Amino acid sequence: MTTTAEVVSQADEKIRRLESQLVREFGDVPPSLVHEWIERARARFGGARLQDYVPLFVAREVRASARAFPVEATAGTYLSTWARNTARRLLAAELPRRWAHTAGVARRAEHVARVLPEQERELLVAAAWVHDIGYAAEVHDTGLHSLDGARYLRRAGVPERICGLVAHHSGASAVAELVGLAGDLGEFPDHRGRLRDALWYCDMSTGPDGSPTTVQGRLAEIRQRRGPEDPVVRALAMNGDERLAAVRRTHRLLRRTA
Repeated sequence: MTTTAEVVSQADEKIRRLESQLVREFGDVPPSLVHEWIERARARFGGARLQDYVPLFVAREVRASARAFPVEATAGTYLSTWARNTARRLLAAELPRRWAHTAGVARRAEHVARVLPEQERELLVAAAWVHDIGYAAEVHDTGLHSLDGARYLRRAGVPERICGLVAHHSGASAVAELVGLAGDLGEFPDHRGRLRDALWYCDMSTGPDGSPTTVQGRLAEIRQRRGPEDPVVRALAMNGDERLAAVRRTHRLLRRTA
């Protein structure tokens, strides 16, 4: 008689083979994204009584996600390429100044990524490209652009790490608290660390036209452009020091590895 442990082990092996098959089948989708879809689907069906059918359910769900994934580049594209194409489609024509800022942040990210561990480089550059897509009309929902962007990315099947980076970038939690969306933003984990710091640094050291600036210059520009009653400006009083600390930590990292 087959034990529960043996059933689970057999299911694990089937899932591993399934992942390899799906990566080959959907060559345009980053393998890391296929893996995350599989893990997410498997968690959903983990409590199914008939474990033998779990790989079938997982395969069906992952194939649906892969077919809906809006790949706009050639086979073998990386996630950052998809992120760049998506940001361009959403922002370039509708919000050219926001697109210029986004491109500048991504250039910064490509520079900073060189001092990060290899597994974090692609995440930073991809997050930089899509960090402001929540301003686009197609994505806009709650009015909190970081939350709207993160939800859009989650629906597209983008890895949760990137969704979380976008959701919480540059002190968004304070803005969410001021506008009554803190609970909604809490849908996404806020992973503190050098990757989060690096994205904040790239955003806070890039001007609205995409040119490099100091963090002090960036904060002054935000205050002048938005006015004192804007929640983004009011949030600076709540977590401005946290933003400056993230920038300083990234500065130190860049100096140590120069």
